Amino acid sequence: MVSRTWFGCLLVCSAVACSSNDSDGVAGAAGAAGSSGASSVMSTAGATMTSAGSVGKGGGSSSGAGTSSAGGGSVVGPGSGGAGGRAGSGSGGTSGSGGSLVTGTAGQKSMPVPVKDLPAIKEMPDPLTMKDGTKVTTPEQWKLRRQEMIQILEDYEYGHMPPAPGNVKATTTTASKRISVNSSLEADYRMLHLTFGPNDKLGFDLGLFTPVSSTQTKFPVLISLTSTTDEKSLSSASVALSRGYAVATVPYQKLGADSSSWKSSGFFPSYPDYDWRDISAWAWGLSRAVDYLVTDAAIDADKIMITGVSRLAQAVLLAGAFDERIALSAPVAGGAAFRYSGKEMAPSLPASQAGQGITEVVDQNTYWFGPRLPDFRNQTPKLPSDQHWLPALTAPRLFIMCNSLSDQYGRAYAAVQTYLNAKPVYQFLGADQNLGQNFRAGTHGMTSEDWSALLDFADQFLLKKGGTRKFDVLPPADKTP
Repeated sequence: MVSRTWFGCLLVCSAVACSSNDSDGVAGAAGAAGSSGASSVMSTAGATMTSAGSVGKGGGSSSGAGTSSAGGGSVVGPGSGGAGGRAGSGSGGTSGSGGSLVTGTAGQKSMPVPVKDLPAIKEMPDPLTMKDGTKVTTPEQWKLRRQEMIQILEDYEYGHMPPAPGNVKATTTTASKRISVNSSLEADYRMLHLTFGPNDKLGFDLGLFTPVSSTQTKFPVLISLTSTTDEKSLSSASVALSRGYAVATVPYQKLGADSSSWKSSGFFPSYPDYDWRDISAWAWGLSRAVDYLVTDAAIDADKIMITGVSRLAQAVLLAGAFDERIALSAPVAGGAAFRYSGKEMAPSLPASQAGQGITEVVDQNTYWFGPRLPDFRNQTPKLPSDQHWLPALTAPRLFIMCNSLSDQYGRAYAAVQTYLNAKPVYQFLGADQNLGQNFRAGTHGMTSEDWSALLDFADQFLLKKGGTRKFDVLPPADKTP
């Protein structure tokens, strides 16, 4: 059902963002958020090195790509059609305001139309219509359209990320040991330190928890973006461990500070010529975790999952859209369409029901999204994309969005529209059942009900354990004003 493609690609995020005062993890100690992505595609010759020097698997891209050499392996950036540009491993042009030249996907040059000159689009932009108006009717056209969409998202929403460094290495900092997660659950835990990037100067710790099993040697893994990676970082993601999934934890603020000082934090000083921000850095950094995990002997590289809550869900949306090594994406409390969110687009609703639109997001947190998104303040219909493009780009891989009916930061109706407008792409690719959603009563955050939906979906469609739970039943209209 989920055919795994061995390539990661540049990341693109999504979803209406929540207040920076939210809990970084899950409401009521609900597990930490995961996110992952990749900024470029690994070629069949691509090599990802572990501390032992083993070579990670590469893979062919379903889209054209240009090549670039960086660090320890050959990497490929997503191209346009069959002839991608050559991606530089150092810098690609800087994106400024107006129509300045920028470096986009795989080093392609683009000249984005200034926001003031873009047409207003009232409806959700169709992912199956090319920029020239041509309808997508073949898989080959979809490959081209996919690259168009990535370029637009980079240009206007998220900024442009560096290519994958190709030189990820891992060293063990805490040797494997048996720990007690709770009174009835044990895990094998170890901590690794990943290094990569220019002169191997970048890096972060990764905590890895694997189920205790006398028979199974490879495990599906859930990547969780957290505040720490120590033995306590598992938090409520322990429910995944209890179902037989490994859990990898990554400290998101080591990737990007999530504050006004973001520019001097994480990866940003090493890539000054890229106009990315926190969400992209979190997603890009977690693709570096994927670079390692696909080489780990304890991990089933065909079954990598990501989840995240609130603003970290934005990184999950971005990562899942671009890194095709990720088999299942599960953003929680995120993904609401901008065109139906916030005071500008839902003026008749109280703020507690309208959620946050572009204006609310950029007024509060300019360091989350790319530098052009603030230009859409109070002119949301000019945005040439919307958040349904992210699950659409994830197709035909597995995707489930978990939302609440009374989320003060994400309007439930807007989340429904994201799901409905991504669905035609899954239908076009013959993967209808791979797109799911679940709405629960309550407010912003992640609860045991979200965990249940996420893991039931994974059990049923990723692990193919069977089951009859439905993930296409929309909430009643009177519950989603």
